Amino acid sequence: MRRKIRRWKTYAKETLHGNYSIIILALLAITAVNMVVSELVSALFGGTTILNIITGQAALFIVSVIMGVFSAGLSYMLLNMARGKAYTFGDLLYFFKNYPDRVIIAGIVLGIIDLIVSIPYYYVNYFVDPGTTLEENMQWLMKLGLMLLLASVLNLLLTLPFVLTYFLLADDLELGGIEALKTSAKLMKGNIGKYLLLEISFIPLLILSVFTLYIALLWLVPYMEMSAVMFYRDLRGEFTPEMPGYDTPYSLAREAEKRRENDDYNAEA
Repeated sequence: MRRKIRRWKTYAKETLHGNYSIIILALLAITAVNMVVSELVSALFGGTTILNIITGQAALFIVSVIMGVFSAGLSYMLLNMARGKAYTFGDLLYFFKNYPDRVIIAGIVLGIIDLIVSIPYYYVNYFVDPGTTLEENMQWLMKLGLMLLLASVLNLLLTLPFVLTYFLLADDLELGGIEALKTSAKLMKGNIGKYLLLEISFIPLLILSVFTLYIALLWLVPYMEMSAVMFYRDLRGEFTPEMPGYDTPYSLAREAEKRRENDDYNAEA
């Protein structure tokens, strides 16, 4: 298993060579759009009344579904890059122009899962009195943090089978949102542990990023995303026993350069 994880990560690094800037820019663009729209929603629907809370959460739910379309576009870009195909920054908008309903349906299902597991957190956040003393405030914050941790863990466990959904939608324009979720679950059956080990292998680098004031995440996150692409490609059978290695555009160019150098040397000899 360790050998496979090393291979996925090696292929990811090879593919990312010379391509970091566009992925970093894409990730920053998605993050910026999400932050701006979320802040706008909070400003428009701020308040403590039941109506404000419901309308605010409904608006944030819609935002999360729309951001899923951007995330699917990023998956499309990464897949093209990994396979040596043409890609552009505009790939982020790919699914806005190519059957967005499929991504929206998948995003709604994933959003509902997140909403359900977050109900205890929302309850504590909006309806539990934080108290007036410092001790009461600290107890409330601890309870709120516990509910957030519980929601995050449950959401992770429940959505793990569907982590390949956007890749599948990018690969097949005729695949529906629900079908993509089901196909992802089938592919992940027996492979969830492998995916978790891949993600866990990045923990040391994530910890080290703290000492760079998280600036290193600009390079680490693309590395993690591309490694997930390689995991997906392996599950799809693109790395067969007959092809134990994987030629990235960078490695192919490097090999071509070596051949040219050898030819020049032989010609001179």
